[in-house]
Amino acid sequence: MPERSLPTAASDVPEQSPAWLGIAVGLLVTRWLMPAESTASGATLWLVAGWLLLAMIWSLSRLRRWPLSPLRLDRIDLAVTLLVTPQIVSATWLIATGDGNGRAATNMVCEWISLLLAFVLLRRWFSKPADYHALTRVALAVVVSLSVLGIWQHHVGYRRAITSFQVLQDELDTAVRSRNISTARRLRAELAAAGIPLEGPARQLWERRLRDSREPYALFALANSLGGLLAALLIYSLGLLPAWKHSVWPETSRGGFFSRLSPATIFLVTGFLLISYCLLLTKSRTAWVGFAAGGVLLVGGRAMRWVKEHPGRVTLGASVPVLLVVAAFWTGGIDREVFTEAPKSLSYRFEYWKGTLGVIADRPLVGTGPGNFRQHYLAHKLEESSEEITDPHNFLLEATATAGLIGLAGLVACIGLILTGGRQRKTAPSANAGEQGDRDVPSGIIALGGVFGFVLAMVPGWLLEGGLDTRLAFVAAGFIVSWTGLPAACPDPTIQRRATLAARVTLLVHLLGAGGFSRPALMQLALLLVIGWRPWPNREHVSNSAPGPARLAAIGCGVGLLLVTLLAVNPVFENSVAVQQADNALLLRGRPGEAARLLHHAQQVDRLDPAPSRKLARLRIEQAGRDAASDEVFDQAIRAATETSLRDPHNWISAHDRARAVRRKWQRHRDDGVVRGKDDRLGQSSR
Repeated sequence: MPERSLPTAASDVPEQSPAWLGIAVGLLVTRWLMPAESTASGATLWLVAGWLLLAMIWSLSRLRRWPLSPLRLDRIDLAVTLLVTPQIVSATWLIATGDGNGRAATNMVCEWISLLLAFVLLRRWFSKPADYHALTRVALAVVVSLSVLGIWQHHVGYRRAITSFQVLQDELDTAVRSRNISTARRLRAELAAAGIPLEGPARQLWERRLRDSREPYALFALANSLGGLLAALLIYSLGLLPAWKHSVWPETSRGGFFSRLSPATIFLVTGFLLISYCLLLTKSRTAWVGFAAGGVLLVGGRAMRWVKEHPGRVTLGASVPVLLVVAAFWTGGIDREVFTEAPKSLSYRFEYWKGTLGVIADRPLVGTGPGNFRQHYLAHKLEESSEEITDPHNFLLEATATAGLIGLAGLVACIGLILTGGRQRKTAPSANAGEQGDRDVPSGIIALGGVFGFVLAMVPGWLLEGGLDTRLAFVAAGFIVSWTGLPAACPDPTIQRRATLAARVTLLVHLLGAGGFSRPALMQLALLLVIGWRPWPNREHVSNSAPGPARLAAIGCGVGLLLVTLLAVNPVFENSVAVQQADNALLLRGRPGEAARLLHHAQQVDRLDPAPSRKLARLRIEQAGRDAASDEVFDQAIRAATETSLRDPHNWISAHDRARAVRRKWQRHRDDGVVRGKDDRLGQSSR
């Protein structure tokens, strides 16, 4: 007689569909395919909405399952919550008091919330070692393809960009000389659409960077961001070499060294070389130092033993970085100044940090608010310091400056809880423990999620600009090739923990001297490494959880999605569309009145962003500079500049624009008074 089946035991690892994991991987990958420095402007708010929507649908689907596993939170979740909460408090205070750029603060706090949400979900969904390694395999394939793009930028892309810009500038100069107004407007619009400043110091700085720089940046805006990403994932992949060794180079293979090389081994070595060479080309000294620190931690005390046991392999391995440096010198990728100017670069960092300490002293409790550091820093910038930085180039100081001492306390508590988390407890196997432990997500689903990330990254350009970014298409092809060629391996927990810890040290050392604490692309990587170091424990138990917490989670995500849509995504989208239309009206059609109307509409749809008011003020000031301008135009310029000052009170540009408008009006009245005085004297003399 068959036995009756026992009640199933549920795990507190929440249930998930492979499709959801694919979507989550897509959202994760998209972060690395968009400029990490554009978050304050709201360019990636739609990713925040995507995470909230995914979490809400998952929470609702959990209510359909029974028995319902409890949604538990542990000390690692608490650690990341303590990191994010001060940023939320600081942004809320800034918006409530109007003491800063509310749009930048709102956008940044939305990004912090999405990071917390992504961490909680991914830590549970990728708790199995095989699933997590498939996820990191996707990340490694992304950085290999980005490295290829970066190498192309250094050797080919910059020269092509200089040639294209020179041709465009020559056409513009010819059109201006021949008074071809329509062609000149079209060319100016093309320059503006490409993100090239049209005039002023910003244009000079842009031309100097294009002419003198050769550092690759891939799809980011700064080479330092790319360097931090490459260094951390390169150290992580080197930490997995023992696991890859057994999968692609088994000890039972016979023959010599080269006869044992498999295609997977060749592809793996090629990927290492591409990442390493691109990392050298970035000239990111902080990334290099971080890589060295992670390497020391990874090697530990085993270096001498390796030298004694395998001197040939150690010599071969040590010669690779030397050859890469020689190749970089030979191709002009790096030069002597990269090393000789290092003390000067460090002295610049000290200048940034001294100025940041002044900002912290002014606002010790809640800080400047996310996305508002630069406005306050300029008041404390040292006279000898030339750069107007947007972040302190140190994650400890940035956490303190943006969120005050509560931000520093949250960061310290986060690091402390993660470091003291202890080993995860193992539980006795249950009736179905083996079955659940073997049920891994197919790696193909996770790879498709990576491809989905490239599709998501292409959507904004296709919808807003009517075209596809060819760079993304080539990087996507490189990703597919890289993922196919990279070997699969499932390292044991010891190797996994050592590799993720070394990668985290690499990234944190890099962030001690570079910006990145407020850039979700790098913080996402840091939290992903935390997941590998402190994975979610798969505790088996009989579930008797009530549906109340799951309902609250679904309601919370739904409310969060609604708030983000109404307060961030929708106003930022309508604002950006109106501003783009205003630029087209001014540059392409030469209609300042229509441009002013569109900018006024952008002011109304987004009550927090100072950018439309600033553009409108400058447009009115230019109109007021004409002889036929009336007093009403001056008053409109002053009102727009005043509105800018209210929306961004600590930005010197706001006060400067208002002063320009008032001065122009005063000059006009003074000149009119002089003209009237001359007319009166002429009338009296004629009589």
